[in-house]
Amino acid sequence: MSDPEKRTVELDRLSWGQLLDGLTCRAEQYESTAEYFRTGETDGEILEATDADEAQAIANDYREIIQKIRTQLDP
Repeated sequence: MSDPEKRTVELDRLSWGQLLDGLTCRAEQYESTAEYFRTGETDGEILEATDADEAQAIANDYREIIQKIRTQLDP
């Protein structure tokens, strides 16, 4: 029985590449935000987060999604 919370999306390889690129950019932005909270300096964009831990947790979520997609695309 399938999980009603899961969805399947069909895209061509180019579209998957674009999606992964966007997710990677977002992860990097949250990593930069975490760095800003830790050091007061960053070379990247600062996104909304309450502190370094929250920003890093969001970045980690993006990285996990990226890894899941890559694993399914290239088994």
